[in-house]
Amino acid sequence: MPSIRVPTALRNFTGGASDVEVTATTVRDALAELDRRHPGIAARVLHDGAVKPFIRIFVGADDIGGLSGLETKLSERDEIAIVPAIAGGSDAPGRRDA
Repeated sequence: MPSIRVPTALRNFTGGASDVEVTATTVRDALAELDRRHPGIAARVLHDGAVKPFIRIFVGADDIGGLSGLETKLSERDEIAIVPAIAGGSDAPGRRDA
């Protein structure tokens, strides 16, 4: 059965679980099941039925944005990863531009 890799920032919804197995045939169904079992997590990943702009979802090594989006089909052994974007910050101390 497919599994979802939950990022550290969302593990408070899953009781600390880093991986959750789901019974689903699409990424959308997998996220819906995840939210049924761990209410509130979908609101952190989706907005108006689409993936939030600063979230990436992968099936294996493939970003679903380059596949069929949330309708991407899953097989029994697929691993889904929810990856929040890391952005910004200041230059590291002591960094010099050449």
